[in-house]
Amino acid sequence: MEKALAKLGGRTLFKATVVRKSGQGEATISNFDIKMEVVKPEDYANYDGVSIDGQHRNLALQIGDLLNVEPTYTEVDIPESMDILSYVALRNNGKTWKNPDFTHSGISTQCAEIDHIIKQCEGNKEDDTFFYSIYTLSTITIRATQIKGLQLGYKTIDSFRNLQLSPETTRMGDEVFKAVKANKTLTSDRCNGRLGAALKKFYIENGKDFNTLISVIGLIDNETWENHFTPEKGHSMEITAYVDALNAVWAEHEEKNHTDQSEVA
Repeated sequence: MEKALAKLGGRTLFKATVVRKSGQGEATISNFDIKMEVVKPEDYANYDGVSIDGQHRNLALQIGDLLNVEPTYTEVDIPESMDILSYVALRNNGKTWKNPDFTHSGISTQCAEIDHIIKQCEGNKEDDTFFYSIYTLSTITIRATQIKGLQLGYKTIDSFRNLQLSPETTRMGDEVFKAVKANKTLTSDRCNGRLGAALKKFYIENGKDFNTLISVIGLIDNETWENHFTPEKGHSMEITAYVDALNAVWAEHEEKNHTDQSEVA
């Protein structure tokens, strides 16, 4: 309740009670009304929190036929800059939330590594799926549905045992993104989910040599992009095509190094 009080923003807290609309007896699904009552500040400590979603379900539990139902609640952390009213309005604005809405909502997943990925998605123009790949180089790729489940609280990080995130995966992702941002050829519109997945696949197929991955990113310039990453008219670059392009860039680099060493010898 202390967290909820900190997010009231000076507003009055109300509680809703279901009462019978007409006649005597208990409220029923066809005969009920909602009574709003101001909660006195001195009574705030008597409550466990504030309902920020599923208000209709909470009210339904007060109908006689459902009195024996034991509800379960999931704690949600509201973004630091948002109060309860703003959050409720955001969640109940009549718009059906899609995965990107959750990813860009600022809602914590209770996992530092995933929250870092979310911040990267929110603060940059590259595709969300690009970050999903480069921040999970040494493990399975995180999915938007997993992020949503963590944010809504019906999943925990332990639900995804194959997703092995750590400060090291975050460090690697940061370094890859730093190398990408330093390359003027790799503009945000080119950093889509397929390129991200290709960088990850290239890393795995080249013995998980992180230095090789960083190096190949630095080798991409406008000429190599035009030669290897631009599809023929009427075609599109898929993940495999991106991987082939990265391997071609690296092979050219290796061949040039070999030729240079031979000339020196």
